[in-house]
Amino acid sequence: MALNTAFLVFEAVLGVLLGSLALLGDAAHNFSDSFALVLSLVAVRMSTRPPTLRKTYGYHRLGILAAFINSLGIILVCFYLFYEALRRLAHPVEVAGGGMVLVAGAGFLFNGGVALLLLRGKKDLNIRSAFLHLFTDALVSLGVVVSGAVIMATGWTYADPLVTMVIGLLILVSAFQILRESTHILMESVPAGVDYLEILRDIRELPGVRDVHDLHIWEIGARQYSLSAHVVVDDVPVSVAQEMAARVKEMLLHRHRVVHATLELESDPCAPGEICPFE
Repeated sequence: MALNTAFLVFEAVLGVLLGSLALLGDAAHNFSDSFALVLSLVAVRMSTRPPTLRKTYGYHRLGILAAFINSLGIILVCFYLFYEALRRLAHPVEVAGGGMVLVAGAGFLFNGGVALLLLRGKKDLNIRSAFLHLFTDALVSLGVVVSGAVIMATGWTYADPLVTMVIGLLILVSAFQILRESTHILMESVPAGVDYLEILRDIRELPGVRDVHDLHIWEIGARQYSLSAHVVVDDVPVSVAQEMAARVKEMLLHRHRVVHATLELESDPCAPGEICPFE
């Protein structure tokens, strides 16, 4: 975070001195990176805190919320870049191509290197959103290098805003993907990669289970799944029912990575041949 903040100040000052929109856009994105890293760090720290009387699930969702906010921040930065690029296309500004290449080249190496530090945590949506900020910044810097080289070779200043718009489109694709994934989790939808019907079938196939209804699956945090269901069983003693519930939970944990399952066991109230409410 300290390195990123120092570099964005350096890049913003040179962007103003060189008159480069692409450099200023890159600096603005670096600013959002610093915010994203702070937000991600807070979320990671908070997610390790134990549950409380008011936060009974703990703070796992903070990482998802951080990813949601980070992706929104990226999208807003992109729209700002589009606005400035269109303004530059209408009113071209002289840009120092050589300075752009040097500063953006340093930015590409810097952002790429810091992004690699987060690469090992890419499976976590929160860390992936922070990684995306830094990785896309590296792409922006690379684009600025290209536009600076074109300006140096041809003097065509339109390369600066045009490259900015192309890179902005690439960033939007990744940002919308994270926004969609985080929204999916916050809406408590069935987690991506989890087969609802397969879980339903696996529970029904266990010995002693007659049926399952009111089955709900959601994601507490990154790859932490919860489940609740009504399981219909034979009219058996409580001790036997508890053993059946334990078997269901063990199967859900090892086969489907469900870390928290709440099961309500019911005996079948219907006579043979009758239509039950849960059918």
